[in-house]
Amino acid sequence: YSVCAVTMNKPRPIGSEKTDAKIVNKEMSGASSFGALAGYLFGKNEQKSPMKMTTPVFTSPLVDEEKQMEFVLPSEYWNENENAPQPLSGSGVTLQKRESEDRAVLLFGGYASKKEVDKRKKELVTVVTKDSDWTSDDDTMITLAQYNDPFTVPWRRLNEVSVKVVKK
Repeated sequence: YSVCAVTMNKPRPIGSEKTDAKIVNKEMSGASSFGALAGYLFGKNEQKSPMKMTTPVFTSPLVDEEKQMEFVLPSEYWNENENAPQPLSGSGVTLQKRESEDRAVLLFGGYASKKEVDKRKKELVTVVTKDSDWTSDDDTMITLAQYNDPFTVPWRRLNEVSVKVVKK
């Protein structure tokens, strides 16, 4: 599959209002990254081509405490990224291809607060460590997947933490 991605730890560039979707609640964690990716999907791209928003929204670790937010592109762009509308210059949005892999996944409901995600990451690592058939490829590379818009009530929310695993 393919994703559009943006680094979360860096401030948005000057002039990003031309590339980003307008965000109502800018105080929310990841709001500026979400705005950059939503802008790309909603037609602020080189082809001015709007696309459907898909789920989940991934938050993945990078090196040196950096994180990246990713939206999965519609399936018609999964095989050939060059067919996907190209991000506007200066938007910080990149197109990336993801290969299939085995992952251990822990589902949880409610809000994906930092405290809750850290708790679920520890649970996931514990379960994988005890598994007799699988081992974690890298315990520090745990991805958060969120399936709901920010306005979904907590008892209807679905989230996952996952880590790449390999056979022992």
